[in-house]
Amino acid sequence: MKKCKVLVSAMLTLALTACGGAGEQGPEGKQGPQGLKGDAGSDGQPGSDGEGCYVVKKDADHGIVICPADGSSYVIYSPENLPKANGLPNGNGGYLYCNAGYFGESCTACTCERGTCNDGLNGSGECSCSRGYTGKDCSVLALGYMADTNGTAYKTTIIGEQIWMAENMASDTATDGSSITCYANTDADPDFVEHYGCLYNWEDAMKVCPKGWHLPTQTNFDGLLNIAGDNAQNKTDNLRSATWLNGNDSLGFNALPAGDKLSTNYLHFGTGARFWSATGNTTLAFYLGLGPNNAYMDRTGVEAAFSVRCIKD
Repeated sequence: MKKCKVLVSAMLTLALTACGGAGEQGPEGKQGPQGLKGDAGSDGQPGSDGEGCYVVKKDADHGIVICPADGSSYVIYSPENLPKANGLPNGNGGYLYCNAGYFGESCTACTCERGTCNDGLNGSGECSCSRGYTGKDCSVLALGYMADTNGTAYKTTIIGEQIWMAENMASDTATDGSSITCYANTDADPDFVEHYGCLYNWEDAMKVCPKGWHLPTQTNFDGLLNIAGDNAQNKTDNLRSATWLNGNDSLGFNALPAGDKLSTNYLHFGTGARFWSATGNTTLAFYLGLGPNNAYMDRTGVEAAFSVRCIKD
């Protein structure tokens, strides 16, 4: 009996060993969650307007297109952010308009050389000429005017056999295009240059008359004084503006009491006028002086600042 027990036990162990097998593979794990979305990109900067004349047209692919007259580039807008300054509806959901200096539905360039143009979508393109200019394009100096290097026109007058400026020079540009100093007594008149022109030192006065004109010589001024009258009072009365004391401006010279500048001081405004002549040197130069009751020639240091009248060559 004892021997049988051992045999049964061994067989049971063998059976258990033979029936055991590998377990089945477990199910696949689930996919993990997706990562977070990235941040949204920022809006781009708005484009700048083009230059020149703009004609607004409707474009099926791009919305509203604004194209310069020269066709060099395109600026695209949507109807809601389309610039509407000076514009009118064009019937296509956009606006048609012309920049300053262009006129008509095709935005034609204005041709006013010296003046202002009747511009804009409904403009005619007609020129309103600046003072002293005439012609369709305002390109012709009117009779009785001359122009400085910048093109600003001044009245002229014929005295004897000479043509003189009838206004004081008011330019800050020399004949060669370089800059010169225009002194202005704005304490006496905030619009001094507009009303009285510039005051110049002698060196700049020698440079400011445009081509075809020159700074008068002492001889030119002597001739002017001889024509102006037979005594000091008559001379000054006939040369002075009718608005200055007893002036009658019989010769059209129209002298105004702009005064002068010596060192840092402005003097004689309202009572006197000084006009540089071309006769002088690096130290002293002659000038024509007009006072309340006299007209005379004298000379002074070239650093002083006086008015300028040019005479035609």
